[in-house]
Parts: sequence; structure tokens; C-alpha cells
Amino acid sequence: MTICYIWIEKFRNFSNTGFNLSSQNKFDYNHELKTIKKEVVNDLPKDFFGKNIKEVTAFVGKNGSGKSNALELICKVLKNYKSTINTNYLVIYEENGYLECRYNFSDDIAPKANFDISIDHFETPLNPLKVVFFSNVFDDRRNNFGKEISDVSVNNKYRNTISRKRETSDFLKQLKLINSSTFKNLNIEYPNKVVISTRIFSARMNSSMEQSLYRQNYNIYKEFKSFIGKRLTDSKTDKKFLYSVRFGFFFEYIEDYLRGNRYRYIRNNNYYPDYDKFSDKLGTFLNDQFDLRTEEISENILYFIGELFQPEIQNNLFTPDEVKSHHLKIEFLFKLKLLIVEVPIEYYLEGLRTNSYEDFVFEYSSSKSSKIINDFTKLFDKENFFNINWIGISSGHKAYLNLFATLFDELKFTKQPNLFLCIDEGDLYLHPKWQIEFFDRLINVLPNIYSGKIQLLLTSHSPFILSDLPNQNITILHNTSGSLNGTDLNIKTFGGNLYDLYSEPFFLKEKKTSEFAYKQIKDLILKLESNNTNYSKEEILKLVNIIGDEIISLRLKNILEKND
Repeated sequence: MTICYIWIEKFRNFSNTGFNLSSQNKFDYNHELKTIKKEVVNDLPKDFFGKNIKEVTAFVGKNGSGKSNALELICKVLKNYKSTINTNYLVIYEENGYLECRYNFSDDIAPKANFDISIDHFETPLNPLKVVFFSNVFDDRRNNFGKEISDVSVNNKYRNTISRKRETSDFLKQLKLINSSTFKNLNIEYPNKVVISTRIFSARMNSSMEQSLYRQNYNIYKEFKSFIGKRLTDSKTDKKFLYSVRFGFFFEYIEDYLRGNRYRYIRNNNYYPDYDKFSDKLGTFLNDQFDLRTEEISENILYFIGELFQPEIQNNLFTPDEVKSHHLKIEFLFKLKLLIVEVPIEYYLEGLRTNSYEDFVFEYSSSKSSKIINDFTKLFDKENFFNINWIGISSGHKAYLNLFATLFDELKFTKQPNLFLCIDEGDLYLHPKWQIEFFDRLINVLPNIYSGKIQLLLTSHSPFILSDLPNQNITILHNTSGSLNGTDLNIKTFGGNLYDLYSEPFFLKEKKTSEFAYKQIKDLILKLESNNTNYSKEEILKLVNIIGDEIISLRLKNILEKND
């Protein structure tokens, strides 16, 4: 299935606008006449973008032209979201070599065409078709996609803090990609260092919430936490990391356990015997730890959690997978003492007092360190007592990893035979060198992730994407006049001059320098041509000598000589 054309009567900044997504045929729908026209375009070479990538379209235009609006609209139309698109629209797509049109019109009058095409009402979402939307832009935009559309954008990822704990973290997705054969096709550097940041002795909640949670154990809990914090201050780096992880897991587990039991306590009109029983048990346990060695305490808390978990299993409060995961976590924390022997760890303290973070840096290039990081992240990915990230890589490198890791995680096990993938500003934050390579890497990697037929819809501010695409694969968006097919441009885009490409589709017109430089040079020319002698020749030469355009620089020097 290939999506060829979408027309919308009204959606935000678009009115009576058609979007062509086919490089073989260009369509135009006239709503007044209810007619569809088709123009055949010269075919591209066979498998031009690769065997599995059937179609590629790029939407380009200046800020405010509606590129993100267009992507959101198209995703919703494909899945026939009538509730969020309260207007007339139609879709033309090709399946098994035949053209089909589906329309949703208030007057229910079918459009007509003078070419072979099946025309019918738009009743259900287009299937079998997986629609995925990715955006690197973090601007709190709400697309309000339903379940039929996979929204893996940065905005959607960080919006719902409640469900976030149930989702795989970005870092774990990146680890899975890096440790896969697919990563080699990206041809980018492996990140070398990982930082694990713990904040277990900082305030996780306000004091009133802690008091209501720990009740009679509040004072002993605070005293115990402070006591452990002081003990860890004098520990060596490897022990400091070991204890930070063990105690971090302990404090988080106890808080989660108390919250769950407190909920049952309140729901049962302040009566839940296990809650009172556990409160007494916790208080006694904490009191008994103060005279013990730190190593002994850190093992005791693991035994305590392990015993605490048994009644929960018996009461069927956890699934078999959750039970297995819990036991693996406890087992890993016991083994961690031996695992970190001879593993170099750097330690840094960031911030002060309650706002402090303890950073532990590992060399991911080391096989021992990477094994610890991989196992630790897989087991504790959904816990909140730590943060983990790459260190020493650029924001562009991280954005690159995030994009491909997100797609890898979303598509690796997809069974739908057709994929419609929207990438909004995928090359945002990337170094120009990576922007040049972005599209080539994308079309090389995607078939290794997804085995079905792929259709790509991209937006970008970069001229590099235009240089990779023929005219028939480009649509220019205007904030006032809708869309323009790339076939109507005056220049050929594929392999074209980057400045020429940037000038026309991105509306730079005739300006050949940036605004600040343009004003500086313009002011200087006006000053020299006005015969104003109230200037320093030495200062003017400083500016003339740093101008990159040789013609402008030579002209200014000639004016200076004439004025001498």
C-alpha cells in the first residue's frame, strides 16, 4: 500500500489544500466540481531508494508554513479520525497496482475521475498499515493521536509521568540498538562513557507526605537515612557506588510498598492489619541496624526486601514475570560487590546538600563495565532512584542515537506489512556533517529494522535533504497558499547546489549573507560613499579584511583608496 494524495477542506492553516505523496503521479482535486485529475510524472530508476522503500516525500518550507500540522493531519486522515478532523477530506492510495480513493464528505457526493480508480466512502482506518510519528522537537505540542497511530515523538514521551515508569527508557532503547547488528550500518561512533547519577539522600517528597507515609517511623527513617549518608561519605568509590545502588533500591521499594498498603488502608476505612504490622516491622528493623557495619547493613536490607516480597507473591499481587524480575534484582545487587572489582569508576559530587547528585562514570568500551551497565539497566530501567546517560557526546550525537533507537524499538517486531513513517525535523540538532549523511543512513538502516514495505514522509529546514531527493519527491509548503509540487520548481533538486536549493524552497530570495553581516557591510558602504571623513581608516580595514566575499572586499578597498 502506497499513499498517493490527501486533500483537506480545512485544517488549521490549510484551506482547500492537497498534498501529493507519490513520485509517479501528481493528483489535483477540485471540490467545487468534485473532480480528480491525474498527471503522470517520469518514473525514477527502479528501487531508487532501496528495495523495501517504496516512496519518499519531503515537506519543506519556512517556519510557520505548517509542516508539523501537515504531518499530524495526514496521520489522522489515514486512520480516519473523524472526531478530530471535522471537515471534508479524501485519500488516494495504490494497492496491488490499483488506485483507490476514499472520501469523507458532508454532502456524501462522490468525486469523479477520468482515469481508472476505485472510489468509495471512507468507513474504517486504512489497513494493513502501521502509522508511526516521530518528532525531535520538544515544544509541548499535543497531537492527540489515538491507539491506531504510534506517537514516539519527544513531546509524547515526556508528557505522561504516570505511564512513563511502565515504558522502556531512552537509554535502554539505545543500548539495545548499540548492541545489535543494525548499529554497524549507522557507521557512527560508539559512546565511550556512561554516567549513573544517584540522588538517594535528597528529598524525594515534601516532609508532610513523608510523615503521612512513614507515620510512627518517620523520625527513625530520617535518622537512618542521614546515618547511612554519613557512612557513605567516607567510603571508597566502588563501595560508594555499591551502597548507593543497594540503598537507593531499598528506599524506593519501601516507599512504593508503603504507598500500596496505605491505599488499601484508606480504602478499608483506615483498617488494614498488614499496614500496621509492616510499620512495626520496619521500625524494629531500622533500629537494629545502627551498630552494624555498612556492608552488613547493605546486605540486611536486601534480605529484608526479599522476605517482604514473599507474602505479596502468596497473595497473587504480582505476575510471574514480576516475581522473576524481583528475584533477579536482589540477586544482581548481591553479586554487584564482586562484579565491580577491578572496574574503574570515576566519582563526582554535583550540587549541595538536598540538591546534590552523586555521579559514577564507567568506561563503556570496557567489556566488564559494559556488562555491568547492560545488566543493571535491563533490570532497573523502570526504577527512579537513579538516572543513567551517556557522557562526553554531543547533543547531536545523542539526538541521532535517540532517533534510530526509538525507531528500532518501535519497528523491530512489527508484523504489519506496510509502514507509513513520518519524521518531523529528524535532522534537528545534528552537526552539518551528520545532516549530509542523515537521509542515506536512514534509508540504509530502516530495511534492517523493518522487513515490510516502507513509505517515508519527512520535514526539514535543511537543504541537504533536498539535495538527496528528485523534484517529484518534494512538496513546498506556504503558510498562505497551501502546497506547491516540487516539479514546479525552477531548479533540479537532486544533487543540486546547496545554496540554490536553500534559496528557492526556503525563501531566502536574493540575500547571500546573514543579517548581521549584511547590515555591517551596508552601513560601511554608505559611510564610505557619503564622503564622511569622520572615521578611522584603521578600524574600517579591520572589517574589510574579515569579509569573505572577495568582490565586496575589493570594492571597499578601492573606495578607501579614492578617499585618501
